[in-house]
Amino acid sequence: MANAQYPVSQFRCGQFACYLVLFGRAFGLPIRASHLEKAFSGCEGRVGKMNGAIYGRTGSAAPKQRRRRLVMAFEMVRLDRAASEPLHQQLYRQIREELESGSFDSSASRVPSSRVLAATLGISRPTVNQAFSKLLAEGYLQVRKRSGIFVADHLPATFLKAAKLATTTRTEHSPRVARRVMRMTDFRSGRHLDVGIGGPPSVTLIAGLPAVDEFPIAVWERLRAQVLAKKGAHLLRYASSRGEIELRKAIAAYLCDFRGANCHPDQVVVVGGMQQAMLACALALINEGEVGWIEDPVFLQARNVLAFVGAKIVPRPIDREGLVIGKCSRKNSPRLILVTPSHQFPLGVTMSLKRRKALIEFAESRDGYILEDDYDSEFRFDGPPLPCLQGLDNASRVIYAGTMSKILYPSLRLGFLVAPPQLVDTLVKVRAVMDQHSPAIDQATLARFITEGFFLSHVKRIRELYAQRRVFFIEQFQKWLGDYFDLEVTPAGLHFVAWFRRAEDLPLFMRAREQTGVWPRPLSFFCIKAQLDPAFVFGFSAWPQAQIEQGLAKLALAVKQLKQRGAGNVSSFQIHPFPPATNSYWPSTVVRRN
Repeated sequence: MANAQYPVSQFRCGQFACYLVLFGRAFGLPIRASHLEKAFSGCEGRVGKMNGAIYGRTGSAAPKQRRRRLVMAFEMVRLDRAASEPLHQQLYRQIREELESGSFDSSASRVPSSRVLAATLGISRPTVNQAFSKLLAEGYLQVRKRSGIFVADHLPATFLKAAKLATTTRTEHSPRVARRVMRMTDFRSGRHLDVGIGGPPSVTLIAGLPAVDEFPIAVWERLRAQVLAKKGAHLLRYASSRGEIELRKAIAAYLCDFRGANCHPDQVVVVGGMQQAMLACALALINEGEVGWIEDPVFLQARNVLAFVGAKIVPRPIDREGLVIGKCSRKNSPRLILVTPSHQFPLGVTMSLKRRKALIEFAESRDGYILEDDYDSEFRFDGPPLPCLQGLDNASRVIYAGTMSKILYPSLRLGFLVAPPQLVDTLVKVRAVMDQHSPAIDQATLARFITEGFFLSHVKRIRELYAQRRVFFIEQFQKWLGDYFDLEVTPAGLHFVAWFRRAEDLPLFMRAREQTGVWPRPLSFFCIKAQLDPAFVFGFSAWPQAQIEQGLAKLALAVKQLKQRGAGNVSSFQIHPFPPATNSYWPSTVVRRN
């Protein structure tokens, strides 16, 4: 018997073959692998269940399992056994209604088997099959060979008609919203609110976009894996609303060494980017109706923050030394002053030392606070970065705000506040109400990224890259658009202001923007009361040199074609009028085409 061979292929069921293997091992019977493979054909399900017995002990690789699509659960189906309507009719009706709602996507279009659904609902399989048969007959479901039952690719026409009627009904009335939302100047809706960029960015030349393709992802992922391996589940729990202590220490050390700040880790509050930093300060310091100062022109979202909290917005003009303080009555003293002293957006002015000291003295005398947005401070190309405003503050009136969006990448959503000691707890409470805390894993990774020197190396490398792109942009701009603009060059920043030589060219370029997708913003977009000469704001940092040239050339050629067709006086855009400039600011360094 020991020498006998049993062709396992004669067994009709692979399960018996498995038992034979175990029996043969016990008695020393030789069982050929080819016999097993032949016997197991068509019995993959049973073999999979005995995976450990057949494959696990021999060290062979387990057979690859077929990847299945996500199955619709139908968890909202509720059957009433006391109702007069039969159970199969109830099931049919509720599944049809769920399909007609359209609340599923192509990745979740597989329907559970009748056996699984019957066990889940506590009914018989014939009841489920009866409901499925009706749905199949009406075209709501379809059978795919060897795959199962799926939602039909094209649902019945009655579904499309019902969906249109439901949509029309939902959009007939306007919702009642709070006044704080109505006060905002953000009039976007629908897809226009999706400000993110999916995939590689097109050459829009919009200001404020960093070169995310240059971020050292491999280093970041390695550090992320290390902190997870070291701290494990600790990083998965709720974190401190102040921020991880290692990150706060790293930020404080960096600011003291490289930004001239005067701070302690206990003064640092980690937030979800600059937008949250501004909102937290405004909520903490401004009551509805109280005054908030803001630069004019200004980044739109900064203005929306003050409007959202109900502040009385007072736009302050910009001259060659920064924000103009001017005269102000005690009654209209600002509770909060938003400034960008390192590199004003969009004009690019750097606030002078004299104006910085005067602003701190003014805030102290009026019992107000200054929110210093240290915008583009790392990207100064003529000389070393200037010390921050917070480092000059001996009166505890400056709240320093920074973000990693431009330095690392925007979707990281990590920023920080450095607050005077008396405001720290207040800001932490407000920050906790917003979203409790930023992701602890990202905080721990960023802390390692800074402390191990990768942050400074990245800043140095990316600054050199931006400097190269900046020089190239200036050269190509003069080549393609120098006949239309005077390009202003400031010592810092990732954008340029280009002043029109002829105001009548503005409508022409607005048309060209629409045709080409090259989308520099008009300077008037950022103005509140300021009346400045017409200009465009161009960004350059997010695109390599070839794309910069491509974008500028495309815009120039579109303008040339429009001029040839005589379309310069026709514009589909509503733009702000441009009276002669009354502001005392004018370009300090202008590149002119000879």
